[in-house]
Amino acid sequence: MSGMKAYLDRSLDVIKRNTVNTLRMNPTPRPGPLAIFSFHNPPVTPLTSIATGCDADIGGVSTAEVTMVEESGVDGSAAPSHMSFHGNLSLHVPPEFAGRIRTGYAAFRSKTRPTLFGDDTWNLELYSHLRVRVAYRGWDGWRSKFVCNLQTDGPVRSDLFQHRLDLPSTYATSDPRPLPLATGLQFTTLHLPLSNFVLTNSGLASETQVEMMRQKVRTVGFALLGGGRQTAPSDAKIREAQHGHRVAAGGWGAPSPNEEPDAEMAELLASDLGDASYVRKPVRAANSASAGGYHRVGESAEAFLDEAERAEAGLEDVGEAGYYELCIQSVEAVRLDPESEVEDADE
Repeated sequence: MSGMKAYLDRSLDVIKRNTVNTLRMNPTPRPGPLAIFSFHNPPVTPLTSIATGCDADIGGVSTAEVTMVEESGVDGSAAPSHMSFHGNLSLHVPPEFAGRIRTGYAAFRSKTRPTLFGDDTWNLELYSHLRVRVAYRGWDGWRSKFVCNLQTDGPVRSDLFQHRLDLPSTYATSDPRPLPLATGLQFTTLHLPLSNFVLTNSGLASETQVEMMRQKVRTVGFALLGGGRQTAPSDAKIREAQHGHRVAAGGWGAPSPNEEPDAEMAELLASDLGDASYVRKPVRAANSASAGGYHRVGESAEAFLDEAERAEAGLEDVGEAGYYELCIQSVEAVRLDPESEVEDADE
């Protein structure tokens, strides 16, 4: 599909959605699930709509890619199983970049979707949770360090609302070596309360927390934050930044060589220089309480952990490198009834 046709199709979709919403005029709408990513059931999200990045883009040695994994359908033909976000995450800093970059991150997110009326966005105002069908494979040292990121159509594009993922350990391994892609996995359903997402900027919890603008969510993504993130940059690093040297890389990075340049990625990376006057004030969510493989309504795994809390929880950097693989079947916005813990609308 050409870029112009996709642009016009998105613009037409905006008109259709607005028309339908106007005609319904339901004062108490009960929305069904809103698909954000679908890698198992049609219509399948194309991988061309996803941008990836990792610390290799600024001098690190980590890798990141997305691959559609297929399985045999009932008639023997190939059918989509899930999307695999995989690679090798390394905390290694090449000598020439010592003290100037932060390594140990890899991420992917939806690309922005320009239309005649501005960027298309997801309206999550009527929803309470993100429902994620997910599995984790790879080194167990990275399993507890994944987060979900939401970017809204706000004035500061480097602001991300972030929530930690409580991933199952079914396929985690103590061996950091790469694994071949696989099918037949057992997927877990996570429900992430939208009210528990924490505002971050350049990888740190924002000192001032504001409510998420749920009506206009521009991008949705997932990141592996393995390590190398300081509470605040040193005075020496700030001086380096003032002389034009890159001193931080806690965000998204740039696209890989075989991808089109992504302006949003570049903007997020450029914003990640830090501020010597910044003081981190972590915002604590409710204590973790999981049951049946998902976050219970009204409770959640801690949305954000600072470095001291990571160390207390045994999540400190325990290795130099290891394979990771986040397997995703779908990401949807849903509304749950907090009393019965069931979804308001039939699926």
